[in-house]
Amino acid sequence: MNDIWNFILSLGDGLQDSLAAVNLMLVLLIGLVIGIFQQKNDSLALKALLTVLGAYAVSIFLPRLTGDPLHIPDFRRLAAIVQVIMMYVFAYGVVGVVGTTKTAMKFQAKKA
Repeated sequence: MNDIWNFILSLGDGLQDSLAAVNLMLVLLIGLVIGIFQQKNDSLALKALLTVLGAYAVSIFLPRLTGDPLHIPDFRRLAAIVQVIMMYVFAYGVVGVVGTTKTAMKFQAKKA
């Protein structure tokens, strides 16, 4: 029973670490750019995946431009996996909302 309790506590610590370390600003900016320049409001899952990959590419390779070593996240840890899931859900929402807003604005322009 003690092992189960320790597992639950470590799971909670991992979730808390992932919430504290997630950086949604890059996902927001890249999601806005992809949402604005998309042709159709379909295949949001693929566009959200591209947004997350772009955000990770920027966060991995941007420190390299200043001379710092590469910082590749360890995806064997629970915190990194939860961060990817949270970023994907956030990117899906951002790309969807921007695409829907853009479609609504086009519809209002045609109506007027």
